[in-house]
Amino acid sequence: MLRLSSMKTSCTIKSNNGSVLIIVLWSLVLIGFLAGEYLDHNRGKASLAVNAWGSLKQKEAVDSVLSLFSTDSWPIPGDDNLFGTWNAFSPGGIDLWVKVDSESNRININTASDGQIRNKILEMLGEDHFDKSDQLTDTILDWRDTDTLVRTNGAETDFYDSRGLLYKPANGPFKVLTELLLVKGVTTDVFWGDPIAGLVSEEEEEIEPLHFSLLDEFTIYSRDVKRVSIVVPGKQSGYTLITVFLEKEKGRWKVLQLYRSMLVSAGRESQSLHRTEPGVES
Repeated sequence: MLRLSSMKTSCTIKSNNGSVLIIVLWSLVLIGFLAGEYLDHNRGKASLAVNAWGSLKQKEAVDSVLSLFSTDSWPIPGDDNLFGTWNAFSPGGIDLWVKVDSESNRININTASDGQIRNKILEMLGEDHFDKSDQLTDTILDWRDTDTLVRTNGAETDFYDSRGLLYKPANGPFKVLTELLLVKGVTTDVFWGDPIAGLVSEEEEEIEPLHFSLLDEFTIYSRDVKRVSIVVPGKQSGYTLITVFLEKEKGRWKVLQLYRSMLVSAGRESQSLHRTEPGVES
């Protein structure tokens, strides 16, 4: 009986030891899982913090540029001949390309004649794209005019209704330039263009031809409005285009309108637009 009792006790101890081992193993698995989740969570928070910090630095850099050019005269001594051309800046270590010019150099899409708009769009797209140019002009003019008559290649309310769109032609002046993106045939490429195709980095010798766009060729603002175009290079071929319109009010320049878009260049990698110091890799 004593031996049998001892055997039972031994089995009980082994069973308890086995249960404890299983509990310990499961505890280790659970701790490992929780630790992994904790690390992933912290990595996510760190990534968000880095992105937020980068966005804040970029915003501060853009604000600095706008403050710099919110003056009546060219703010950079010795460079007063750079009005209307792209210039490289690095406020706070953020690489930017900036162009400042006046709306007086552009055609007002609300007040220009049909012929002026047609000729400018044909100039933009080129003689090889006459049909596309004609169609684009007609749809823009149908959007702008006050009647409901459809031009040869145009589009009025019936077209937009047939596509299930929740808007129709304004039959009046454009309120903002981005309203053009609602017009039949106006693609993002045609509207925003590819402005960095006209930029040149320090390593390149020649400036590539500019990619014309509706945003750059037309305006809805008065001739005394100042336009500040800012390119913020991103990774690979991506970049941000910011177009700001400044209006003088009570002796001070204030932001009238701001347009922003994330774009991808077909002509070059935006990394080539980053300025680098000698001996320092970008």
